Amino acid sequence: MHRRGFLRLCTSIAAASLASPSFFKDLVRGSVEFKPYRKAPLLKEDGTPLTPSEVSPEEQYIFFYPYRATPCLLINLGEKVDPVKLKLSDGTTYLWSGGVGPHRSIVAYSAICPHQLSYPTPEVSAVGYYPEGVPSKLLKRDKVIQCCAHLSVFDPARGGEVLEGPSPSPLTAIVLSYEGGVLYALGTVGRELFEEFFDVFKPDLRKLYRSTRRAKKLVEKCTVVKMEDYVREFIRC
Repeated sequence: MHRRGFLRLCTSIAAASLASPSFFKDLVRGSVEFKPYRKAPLLKEDGTPLTPSEVSPEEQYIFFYPYRATPCLLINLGEKVDPVKLKLSDGTTYLWSGGVGPHRSIVAYSAICPHQLSYPTPEVSAVGYYPEGVPSKLLKRDKVIQCCAHLSVFDPARGGEVLEGPSPSPLTAIVLSYEGGVLYALGTVGRELFEEFFDVFKPDLRKLYRSTRRAKKLVEKCTVVKMEDYVREFIRC
């Protein structure tokens, strides 16, 4: 490995360890499949840092990471969220680092459903978070992420674990850190779906971003907006 690449990897691992006190130890033991990307601050539309107090438990938020075209959900679960070990269908295990912020209640996930890659578009979204007091009709419980395309349901308090439906794996988790009052996206943990996503939706993404190259550009910062301000129609089921 070139010295520059080695230093970049070390920096990414050190940043990831800030997400959870136990994260670094598990990474060294090899039980975590953490993939670092650019360290990107989470910002408001005016370009200033998004503070944890501005992430309401009553809302769901969307941002794009690690690529310009890959949507993610930002959620404040309103209570401390502990790390969880998850298992994929092939037996691979990995540690999800839990919540971040002053109350360790803020989490983030890729908004691409692992079943058939449904995702939020500016026109419509069948994938989203059901906050407290807004229960899923399917499970009759709130504080879940649900895809209404084929009724997969995920638990955001347990690393995106599958609760119901045909999804073959948990949601891809976005690893966050909280440093100096600023929230950052650092990378992903779990099964990634980005290459499949770009292959399946190449024509749609070209229309939206003018080229595949633009759609696949790695972001350096993440602008966070309410889902209702991004999507014209959000489907609940």
